[in-house]
Amino acid sequence: MSHPNTVNAFAEEVKAIPGGEYLEMCFSCGTCVSKCMVQQKVEPDFNPRRLLKLVMMEMREEAYGSPTTWLCSSCDLCYPACPQKIHISGVITAVKQIAVEQANATIIKTAVVDQQTCVACGLCVEACPYDAIALVKTRVPYRGEIMLAKVDPGLCMACGVCNAVCRSTSIGIPDSFSDENILDELWGWLQRQEVVAK
Repeated sequence: MSHPNTVNAFAEEVKAIPGGEYLEMCFSCGTCVSKCMVQQKVEPDFNPRRLLKLVMMEMREEAYGSPTTWLCSSCDLCYPACPQKIHISGVITAVKQIAVEQANATIIKTAVVDQQTCVACGLCVEACPYDAIALVKTRVPYRGEIMLAKVDPGLCMACGVCNAVCRSTSIGIPDSFSDENILDELWGWLQRQEVVAK
């Protein structure tokens, strides 16, 4: 049995983070799920109302393992439709922040910086729509202590914008946007078009 002072400890942690204070306003109507492009196009198990219930029921590990914790892009399509006017993305971001602080890893392959080639120009920092990249002084073998781009895996959504703007090709999503993968995808598409044309 839980000690009275530990009841809803997870919920209280979430509510203490800016954005998380709306947690208890949700009455699980499901409107957010009906508006969500992630749920409709990417991950059928993405379900904000279920995540909020997990938090309220103190199911911390289940919340950390939920794809909803990691895949919300904070587009806020759900916000105008929510009858309670809850910024669901703020609550989800609060859950994600706690998960990352407790050393839980994202299920997304986030951007990685090549420390040997990064020139700390800051283009990726300016371009990142999720504020997931910062210039940080870092000790690098053979280069000493220098400024480098650093990716916060708790904020990165693997959109690839950083890779697109990097002039030294020093940052990107592992495997996803390599020249080889893109050429393989194009070749596969061309082959499928030939089959359809026949």
